[in-house]
Amino acid sequence: MMAHWQNALRTFAERLNMAGLPYKVVGSAALALHGVPVSVQDVDVETDEGTVYRIQRLFSEHMLAPVQLLATAEYRSHFGRLSLQGVTFEVMGDLHRGENGIWVPTYTRTITHVHLDGVIVPTSWPEEEVLAYIRRGRLDRAALCLPYCQQERLVALIRGIVRPGVL
Repeated sequence: MMAHWQNALRTFAERLNMAGLPYKVVGSAALALHGVPVSVQDVDVETDEGTVYRIQRLFSEHMLAPVQLLATAEYRSHFGRLSLQGVTFEVMGDLHRGENGIWVPTYTRTITHVHLDGVIVPTSWPEEEVLAYIRRGRLDRAALCLPYCQQERLVALIRGIVRPGVL
């Protein structure tokens, strides 16, 4: 039996897939889809600037916060929030992080696909999510995820054979 957030994600992914929109589920939802025992409070979705506004149009009746360019000291993106079946989705387009006074693109570059009750959901590799947790100093969360990582993929990211976008 799927969790409530998974049912909402299935509906979300089905609509985006049918519309042919590029996106990727990241963060705790991506990790949970890969079997990591984490709590999913919301679903984080990465995409490009143009697509995030197309997602807003596709889910216009579900928007909690319209997509707009938002910036904090740490992050900048075209960000919006929607609710689908009671689950909050945070959609981010063209995500950057502040580093030494400049904006640096920070998005996952890896992609894999998870089948969720017949619907394909693109996600980041859990190994790249681990590196993102390490960069942010969340070592407890990174340690929780390590047993679910493929050693070859993690080593390839660390050695730069596969270039991560989160570092």
